[in-house]
Amino acid sequence: MAQDYLRSVPVHWNDCDPARIVFHAHFVRWMDEGFQEMCRARGLDFRLMVEADAGFRGSPLVNVSCGFRSPAMYADLLEHRIHPPEFGAGKSFLVKHGFWRDGTLLATGEQVRIWGQADASGTLRAVPVPPETQAMLRGE
Repeated sequence: MAQDYLRSVPVHWNDCDPARIVFHAHFVRWMDEGFQEMCRARGLDFRLMVEADAGFRGSPLVNVSCGFRSPAMYADLLEHRIHPPEFGAGKSFLVKHGFWRDGTLLATGEQVRIWGQADASGTLRAVPVPPETQAMLRGE
């Protein structure tokens, strides 16, 4: 059964803008860091995968969005909830994120990612995500 991945994100002083709220771009950074952390926790270490297959290029981000509902502030401790990736028939997949503080949803985000492989010329190409990798990403 697919499982959400949870992690804590402490808000530091340098995450905030002059209005003392989290600068919006940090949510995008946290989504990327969270995805990488989730992958490692689920047995997908991109560094080791590149060592095993020199053509592997990770899971590049091809689209990102973030919506804000309530501000996060200095010294908040956020719960970052990453939903299991959604795989369709194509070569991309969707990862949804939520940022919570004390039961209040502060922000939501979505990432569209591909599974990257270099072709013979070294050009990045999207390839289908192997079924066993899909299961690992979903936490199954």
